[in-house]
Amino acid sequence: MILLVENDTSYTNDLRAMLQAFYSGERITGVSPNQVADYNRELFSEFRFVFTALFMEKHTRLRLEEGGKVVFTAYINGDYEEKSRFRNKLKLAAYRLLCEYTGRELPWGSLTGMRPTKIATKALADGLQRDEIIDGYMEAYMVSEEKAALAVDVAEREQEILSSVDPVTDYCLYVGIPFCPSRCLYCSFTSYPIDMYRDAIAEYLDCLIRELQIISFINRKRRLVSIYIGGGTPTSLDAGHLDQLLAAIEANFDLSNLREYTVEAGRPDSLTRDKLMALKRHKVSRISINPQTMRDRTLQLIGRAHTSDDVMRAFRMAREVGDYHINMDLIAGLPEETADDMRYTLGVIEKLQPDSLTVHSLAVKRASELKNQPEMITKTVHKDTDRMLRLADVSARKMGLTPYYLYRQKNISGNLENVGYAKKPCIYNVLIIEEKVDIFAAGAGSVTRVLRMDPETGDVTGIDRAEDVKNIDQYLQRIEEMIERKRTAVEHELRF
Repeated sequence: MILLVENDTSYTNDLRAMLQAFYSGERITGVSPNQVADYNRELFSEFRFVFTALFMEKHTRLRLEEGGKVVFTAYINGDYEEKSRFRNKLKLAAYRLLCEYTGRELPWGSLTGMRPTKIATKALADGLQRDEIIDGYMEAYMVSEEKAALAVDVAEREQEILSSVDPVTDYCLYVGIPFCPSRCLYCSFTSYPIDMYRDAIAEYLDCLIRELQIISFINRKRRLVSIYIGGGTPTSLDAGHLDQLLAAIEANFDLSNLREYTVEAGRPDSLTRDKLMALKRHKVSRISINPQTMRDRTLQLIGRAHTSDDVMRAFRMAREVGDYHINMDLIAGLPEETADDMRYTLGVIEKLQPDSLTVHSLAVKRASELKNQPEMITKTVHKDTDRMLRLADVSARKMGLTPYYLYRQKNISGNLENVGYAKKPCIYNVLIIEEKVDIFAAGAGSVTRVLRMDPETGDVTGIDRAEDVKNIDQYLQRIEEMIERKRTAVEHELRF
């Protein structure tokens, strides 16, 4: 546990993010200097260390104390109320102080936040050259050259996709199926064991189709460019229900401008030939078959109800049935795994030759079972996670896959990243991260995102969100409210 002391909370989120970057999953308690007096010596012993930020008019002092003794101090000149200039100076100073204390550096330096690539995106738009952008990352944020180059690679590829869509005329559709064969240890998504909800599936699909009909009507004059059916695991549905859902989408939407149609079939134990045939009939073009690891002992440990042999069997069956673009997901930093385990997994994946590979760094989310099992968190080898990502990068490029999207999550291992590699990028993955077109979503736990745009300049000025409740029973009871939320989100827009 870490004690964070501040006399002003304007930068609490920034300091917490930096502390979490070095101490992923660690609990951070925030107090004011006056409240510190309430902590006696016995309570102080419970904290790993005390990190203090004292903001003053002309300078700010950072202090790190361990066992009641100050071990590191840093000063930052400037007015802390000038946030646009001060924020990065504060984060960089905190980063350097923590580097000194821990004896290690982070590949992304002082950069936190979901989209470290946005700096490269803006720099490319401003006409800067590749080497200039990489140097800028390294100098301003102490980012490693390797990660800076990755950010530029991704930003360059994203631009190809973003320039091919129109935020006024184009939109995407997300369909949420919140069921899985079982719940994984690290999962924080809206997902429920399907065996507990078999009797509710028909009603759920009826409500979902009603939402889809409204979404179709709202966007009747626009072009649907991408459909993404996720969850959960959509292929947890039986073949008949899956066919019913896909047929409803086909009946309600104009698919003539569709550029991709994705269904997550992530759990190989949920795939059958009948389901793959249903996907093929309805012209689904992309699927995911996600092993996460090819080590059976780890699969059992994290609650995956399949084996590595099941992964290979499902993959080969999918290749036999249809001409799908197949993605595979891996997680770096799983409990008890090392770089050697990742090397083994990648060797198996290379033999299968997927069309895309998505590599996640383990994130310990508050809503996951892993968060409630601290003994399991200690078994994650965070120091190996970046080595795993490097191995995956080499392997992906060896298979002819190049990076096209990158994002981070809270409490992610080593302040690292999730990267998607592909021969042909998934448009939806880029658009959901960059938020450049409207994404209409249906289903429990889904979130509709509607851009707020300046009618004169066409610039995006904000995003309106319409969230569907996560609880399935509540979703079924309140479906009219879910539909009304979507109407409200778009009623001010004249673009449709």
